[in-house]
Amino acid sequence: MKRVVAVLFVIVFVLIVGTVLLEGQASDDRNAGNISSNKNSNSISPRKESHNIEKKSDVLLEGKTIAIDPGHGGRDGGTTGLVHGTNEKELNLKVAKNIRDELQVKTGAKVILTREDNNSLLGGTNPKAELQARIDLAKGHDADLFISIHHDAFEDKTVHGITTHYGKNKSMSDKKLAECIQNAIFKQDVKTRDRGVKESDYMVLRESTVPAVLLELGFTSNADDEKRMNSASFQDKSKKGIVEGIIEYFES
Repeated sequence: MKRVVAVLFVIVFVLIVGTVLLEGQASDDRNAGNISSNKNSNSISPRKESHNIEKKSDVLLEGKTIAIDPGHGGRDGGTTGLVHGTNEKELNLKVAKNIRDELQVKTGAKVILTREDNNSLLGGTNPKAELQARIDLAKGHDADLFISIHHDAFEDKTVHGITTHYGKNKSMSDKKLAECIQNAIFKQDVKTRDRGVKESDYMVLRESTVPAVLLELGFTSNADDEKRMNSASFQDKSKKGIVEGIIEYFES
């Protein structure tokens, strides 16, 4: 009888110990599951943060207004190409629209054009009044910057390259904007001469109440420049450079 009781006692003891061990293992498994879940959760977080960073690149200049001025228009056709007869006013407008699209997509800035087609604002009978109307249009939209797009010409057909002009006797902000844009254009490997930034007395620069620059994106009087300025590659590189320069201006 004593032997039977002893055997039963051993069996009960083994069952109790086994139950305790099984519960401990289950607890460990649950904890391991929680740790694994936490690890997975942590591994997802960086991707969310990366997504947020990418979103920010689309709103770099949100709240900023940029006025893009396609030079000439209407009766004022600007310069004419030496070889291909490039019409400056039409090319200025095309380039300005390219810059507008790049700015809107890449930075979220509000962009206004001083003309949307090949007509002038005032009919082209009074050039000075036309320029003032463009300045006033930008001012009416509370523009933060004024960017005027042109293509140059010169009697000496060998003269070529890109120049960015800023206003004479203006603040250092104007010169800084010119330098940012000029430098950014040439980082795009545009394969032409860098004519630098120049202090000039153009009316749109002189009368602007915000930082303003006037770009001459080559010479229609130079055969190589004229071919270059009409190429899709150059137009793409120059617009990217101008936009990068504007971004750098605001960030520096």
